[in-house]
Amino acid sequence: MAVADSPSLVIRYSGLKLRFALIIAAITAPVWIGWSFYVSSWLAKAILAGGFLGYMDLVYLLCFYVGLTIFGFVFLAVALDNRIVLTQDGVRMPVCYLFEMNWDTKRAWDELQSLEFKDDEVLFKFKDGFTRFNLNGLHAGDMKDLVIATRTNSPNTRCSFDKKAIASGIAGVKAGRDDKTFTSVWEENIAIRFGTTAFVPLETKTTLQNGRLTIVGQVSFGGLSAIYLCKDPFGETFILKEAVVPLNVDESTKQKAMELFQREAAILQGLNNPNIARVFDHFVENGRDYIVLEHVEGLDLRQYVKELGSQPERLVMRWGLETANILSYLHNQNPPIIHRDVTPDNLVLDRTGSIKLIDFGAANLFLGTATGTLVGKQSYISPEQFRGKATPQSDIYSLGCTLYYLAVGKDPDALCQSHLPEELGTKMPKLDELIASLTALEVEDRLENAEQVAQHCQSYLTALVREEA
Repeated sequence: MAVADSPSLVIRYSGLKLRFALIIAAITAPVWIGWSFYVSSWLAKAILAGGFLGYMDLVYLLCFYVGLTIFGFVFLAVALDNRIVLTQDGVRMPVCYLFEMNWDTKRAWDELQSLEFKDDEVLFKFKDGFTRFNLNGLHAGDMKDLVIATRTNSPNTRCSFDKKAIASGIAGVKAGRDDKTFTSVWEENIAIRFGTTAFVPLETKTTLQNGRLTIVGQVSFGGLSAIYLCKDPFGETFILKEAVVPLNVDESTKQKAMELFQREAAILQGLNNPNIARVFDHFVENGRDYIVLEHVEGLDLRQYVKELGSQPERLVMRWGLETANILSYLHNQNPPIIHRDVTPDNLVLDRTGSIKLIDFGAANLFLGTATGTLVGKQSYISPEQFRGKATPQSDIYSLGCTLYYLAVGKDPDALCQSHLPEELGTKMPKLDELIASLTALEVEDRLENAEQVAQHCQSYLTALVREEA
C-alpha cells in the first residue's frame, strides 16, 4: 500500500550510510561528471564526422560514458535523500534503504509491527523485514515526533525503549486513546443529553493563532476532544488540548460550556507549583476551545512500569511522598481543587527524576453541595466518585491504587480496598498497610488528607535511612 498525499511530517536523518554515499559521490565526481562529459563530447564529434556504421565501437563507448554520467547523478540523488516521511497513511524510508525494504521504501502503518529504541539505534520492524537507524543521526525532538506519529496512526504497533531512551525522554509521550480531559464534563453533561456532533481532529501542520502554533501530531482523541503536540515559531514544544461543543445545542448551553471552559482555564493558570504541568494560555478559534499546556519531557509511570517492571518499596514510597505533596497543594487551594484522575498515566517522571502531575482533565472547583461528574479510569476511581460525589479524599483513594500498580505491575480491582499479593505484602508490610488505608471503601476509614499520606511516606523513608546508617 503506497503512502498517499496526506499531510506529512518529515524527519531528517544523518547516518553513516548516507554520509558514506555522499563521500563516494564526491570523490568520483571528477570521473562521472568531468571525464565522462569530456570523453562523451569527443566521441560524439568523432561519430558524427565518421558515421555510425564505421565506428560502432565508439558508439558503444559513448553509451558507456553517458550511462556512467546518468548513474552518477542517480547515485547522488539517492545519497541526498535523507528523509523519513510520516503521513496518516504510512511511512517512507530514504531510497538508500531500498534493498533492506525489499525494493519498496513505502509501508502502510498496519505493516509496522514494532518500533524499538535499543543500543543507540531505532529499529523499524515490518511484517516482511526490518530497517534500523542510528540515534546519533536523529534529532531528539524528531525522535519524539516519530513516537507520537507511530502511536497516533498505528496504536497496535509495539513501542519499546531501553533505559537510555527512557532517560533521554524519548519515550515521554502520552498516547493512550482513553485519556480523560476536562471536556469529559461536557461529554457527560452536554453530549449525552443533547446528542453528538461530527468532530474531526486537526491535521498535522495545521496552524492556529495566526501561525503562532503548528500542530505536530495527535496524541489522543476521544468523544468531543483531542490532545495534540504542537510547536511555536521558536521550536518550543507544547501540549494543546482541544474541545468542541456540539453544534445542535442551544445558545444557553453553549454559553454554559464556555463559562466552564474559562473557569477551568483560569483555575489552572492560577496554579504555581514546579511539580504540576503549567497552563500557558487558553483561547477560542473556529468555534473550538483550546488550552496550551507545558510539555513535560519524561516517562509516565505506567509506561515506566511496563518497560522496567514493578518497583521496590523504597521508590514507591518516594513517589508516593512527592505525589502526596502535590495533592496537598491542590487540596489547600481556596476553594480546594480535586484532580479526579490521579493514575500512573498522569504522573510523569521528568529528566530530573521528579514526579510531575499532568492532565488536569478532571480538575474542577470543589463545591460541597454540587453533584460531581463521573471522571477517572475504572480501576482508580473511588466509590463516592463513582456515585458522582467526589471529595479531596477521592484523590487519596486514587493515589493508593496508583501505589498498588507501581508495586505489583498491574491495575488493582475496581471499587475494592486494595492489598498487595501475599508474597509482596510480606516483603513490603509498610507499603501494604499504607495502600490499604488509602483505598478504604468508606471515606472516614481513609487517611484524612494528603498531608497525612506524606507523613507516612516520609516516616518510612526516614526510618530506612537510619537503618542504613
